[in-house]
Amino acid sequence: MPITHVYYLASGLWLLGLAGVLLRREGWARTLALVVMLVGAATVLVGAARTWGLADIHGLAALLLALAGAYAVVLATLQPEPDQEGP
Repeated sequence: MPITHVYYLASGLWLLGLAGVLLRREGWARTLALVVMLVGAATVLVGAARTWGLADIHGLAALLLALAGAYAVVLATLQPEPDQEGP
């Protein structure tokens, strides 16, 4: 796969995340959009590592994906529960 395809995919993910951050008002939707942006950045790192044959960048990309996952989990935990209306 050419590196330009990886760049197109990564920039599409990043722009989709940026649009989500700018257009959404809910905290959870913004969190997911930020995670999509981080995945786009990790996609660029993995594509570059594959093209240049560098194994150490894969570790950096894995660290970035772990950071994105931890970010989503922490913010999901801190999200307040919606008010429940009951009998």
